[in-house]
Amino acid sequence: MKEIYFNDRQGQTLLTEEERRGLRFKHVTTLSEVDELEHRNIESGLIWLSLNKKKEYLTDSFFRELHKKLFGEVWSWAGQYRTSAKNIGIEYWKVPTEVLKLCDDAEYWIKNESYSWIELMARFHHKLVYIHPFANGNGRFSRIMTNYLCFKNNIHRPKWGAPLPQKQRRETYIKALREADLKDYTPLIKFLSL
Repeated sequence: MKEIYFNDRQGQTLLTEEERRGLRFKHVTTLSEVDELEHRNIESGLIWLSLNKKKEYLTDSFFRELHKKLFGEVWSWAGQYRTSAKNIGIEYWKVPTEVLKLCDDAEYWIKNESYSWIELMARFHHKLVYIHPFANGNGRFSRIMTNYLCFKNNIHRPKWGAPLPQKQRRETYIKALREADLKDYTPLIKFLSL
């Protein structure tokens, strides 16, 4: 198979050969074509999410179902936790346990008002990105899931650095995530508030 998933973007997850073979469109030859297919799939996944009536959303099964709705038309492995090491994220065998722990933590934080909403969003989002549960699409999935967490709790969704130009927004976002890796959530909180 022709190599189409280059590591030419800062913060991009590398795919294994087996994961690349999971692309459902064998005629695709460029990264921009993959991006377009994923974008269309995400749009249909967001429609599914907007119509979702499930009350339980902080669960392992909901995370996997949402990822499949967002990426399943493009990737055969969508909705399945990754089974390979990545250039970012925890060890793959820890993913199911850490996802469950994050769901439990988030429910506790909400119920007990452990943090301000903006800090809760930053902590939730960072931890989900840090776990990196899927082979690909983790940043987009984590942003969508964070927005959904806000929606389900009647909170304004984060701004995600909206006024910044796209390149600067991505650089600021990745830098803020790296600071959160060191337990400094201030840059990520600021980014969510822009």
